[in-house]
Amino acid sequence: MARVLIMEDEPNIAFVLKIAMSEEGHEVRTCQDGLCGLQQLEKGPLPDIVLVDLCMPRVSGRAVVEAMHKNQKFQEIPVVIMSGSIPDARNFPPANSYRTLITKPFDLFKVLEIVNELTTSQCLAVS
Repeated sequence: MARVLIMEDEPNIAFVLKIAMSEEGHEVRTCQDGLCGLQQLEKGPLPDIVLVDLCMPRVSGRAVVEAMHKNQKFQEIPVVIMSGSIPDARNFPPANSYRTLITKPFDLFKVLEIVNELTTSQCLAVS
């Protein structure tokens, strides 16, 4: 079981992801914007993986990813970016700050596969 933090401003997408990951046995928290997501990271417990939408209100997904990358406490947490469009390079976080990009609409089974793969490899690295 992994702790998953989902930052997604579209309630239906967040709901579907939460249900699917919970059914896989993961402990899931959701936030509807980047500010809430950053607060959850600070509050803890730290997630094993973060899924973040790039376009969110208050604090963008790019800003969240960059803040995580700059903070040593969060640098080892795998980040998966979700986006309905591929933004230009100016709006995209540095490539070394996230693990993979999932484009919307996405295949739910592929998302679960990515989460399971990244959290399993994370557990193996810690063991």
